[in-house]
Amino acid sequence: MENAHQERRRFSRCSCSLRVQLRPTGQPYPTNCETADISLCGCYVKLMLPLPVGTLLDVRIWTGDTPVQVKAVVKTSHPGVGNGIDFIEMSSPDRFQLERYLETLPEPQASEFIP
Repeated sequence: MENAHQERRRFSRCSCSLRVQLRPTGQPYPTNCETADISLCGCYVKLMLPLPVGTLLDVRIWTGDTPVQVKAVVKTSHPGVGNGIDFIEMSSPDRFQLERYLETLPEPQASEFIP
């Protein structure tokens, strides 16, 4: 019997709470929120009023004093919960910074399920 929830992610996500700014392309002001989980290819952010699927974003994620800057797109939207964000463009130095941060986090447990 096949698993009801088949993992489609390219990288495992690690649970963590990081400060994030989301700015939809063309909008002057960002929305501040935090992550529920993160990987090299995306994250899930907690938002009571999530953004629509397909929204293009400029994202800043603080893994320390310097933010990682990413171009991203909203992949999932769950009212009252948050958004699944897919990273679509990241500079090599920002990717390196995010990789180093992720190496400090514990491996996700198989029993964890994050939307």
